Amino acid sequence: MKNVLLIEAGVEVTIYPPIGLLHLASVIRDKYRVIIKDFSGKKINEKEVEDLIKKIKPFVIGIRVLTGPGIPRALVISKIAKKLGKIVIWGGPHPTILPEQTLENEYIDSVCIGEGEYALQDLLRYYEGKTKNVPGTGIKENGKIKIFPPQKKIVNFNNLPLPSWDLLEDINRYFPDKKHNSLPISTTRGCAFNCGFCHNSNKNVKCYLGNYRLAPPERAIEEYKFVQRLIKNKIDTLDVGEDLHLISYDYAKRFCDAIKNSRVKNLKWNTSTRYSMLTEEIVDMIAKHNCKRVLLGVESGSRRIQNMNGKIIELEHAIKIAKRLRHRKIFVTNAYIFGHPTETTEELKKTLEFMKKIPADENLIQLYRPMPATPYFDLCLKEGKINKIPKKLEEWGGFGVLGHDVNVSRIPSKILFSSFYKTNAIEQTKYLFNQQGFYLRENMYSIFIRNFIENRFTHKLKEFLASK
Repeated sequence: MKNVLLIEAGVEVTIYPPIGLLHLASVIRDKYRVIIKDFSGKKINEKEVEDLIKKIKPFVIGIRVLTGPGIPRALVISKIAKKLGKIVIWGGPHPTILPEQTLENEYIDSVCIGEGEYALQDLLRYYEGKTKNVPGTGIKENGKIKIFPPQKKIVNFNNLPLPSWDLLEDINRYFPDKKHNSLPISTTRGCAFNCGFCHNSNKNVKCYLGNYRLAPPERAIEEYKFVQRLIKNKIDTLDVGEDLHLISYDYAKRFCDAIKNSRVKNLKWNTSTRYSMLTEEIVDMIAKHNCKRVLLGVESGSRRIQNMNGKIIELEHAIKIAKRLRHRKIFVTNAYIFGHPTETTEELKKTLEFMKKIPADENLIQLYRPMPATPYFDLCLKEGKINKIPKKLEEWGGFGVLGHDVNVSRIPSKILFSSFYKTNAIEQTKYLFNQQGFYLRENMYSIFIRNFIENRFTHKLKEFLASK
């Protein structure tokens, strides 16, 4: 049985389980010996990487890569792998969006575009000489780049094995608290919407990832029980905070029923949705079944910008729902973006006014960052707001999680950046107190204390600085 090494490059300042790799491992582990290495939350040590590859002697090395500071880390790993004569495959959001440019790099042999489960299986067969047809991928053959069409089949959650949590090198590092840990759960694929700023609106993502799908709610409970058996500490929360989880009343009810029927005492869960999809009835139902946090994308208070995003937020409805959520002791996070393409100073003021009117425990604010090959990115190019498009893969490393100081709006830079940093400072201070209050309310005293000891409130600043 040949060895396959799957690597999460990650970023130095954040530890997060490599969910995507766990899904990939689950579908190939019956034919290959899969080893998963997660470098998130640590520096990339070149000797450690080299020793790891020499020890494992993998047939191929697969690396998951997001646009941003993970790219230079992934390139360091890839360079070492190629020096040792290994086949290097990249997958994840960045190579999906820019497969050709990714493959131009000398250290990368092929990419998975979009959904990786079937694509990776075909690539492994390709490198074993068993097929020449590898849909859903891009390859380099005799120095020439070839992009294949999408896979004809898409992943059905009903047929997908549970993620391979048991293959993690040190699973307990993701669950450090004795009593209060959250388990990230993947419950969706694709996206039902087309927000101009989001990587989900990229044509390759739409084409290669497939239509929006929801996993059966019972699968989340099954995964929870599986992981809980593997770790020494207790998981008390399911974190299903994906782009869009609660899509309808029917699905919300099914998920609540799954929580109720799980027979897991006091199992909490977090979710994400849109204000337009919530009613007071749904709020009452999810609160009754122990939902504790909801992330809601607002993005802008300008109706014109909302129309651009395809995300209309009716103010009175949002206020009513936010009040109901907080009344039911559900922690509300509203997400906003400052500096949309073509956004004006007056529209920014509307967003600031909007923010003050909708109740929230946290207002999460980001500067708009031009995600490659999205409608907004194309608009920025048309408007001449992006003068320098990265010509090489490594140049995308400056696109950090919190955005970067590039003003593509019609707001004067002084006003945009001062508004962002001033508002963010105020909102993060409010969030600090609200978050700590939440931990006290939920009797999560150990996390309350650890946040201060580890200075967790500056992690976003660290991520931002790391992206520079």
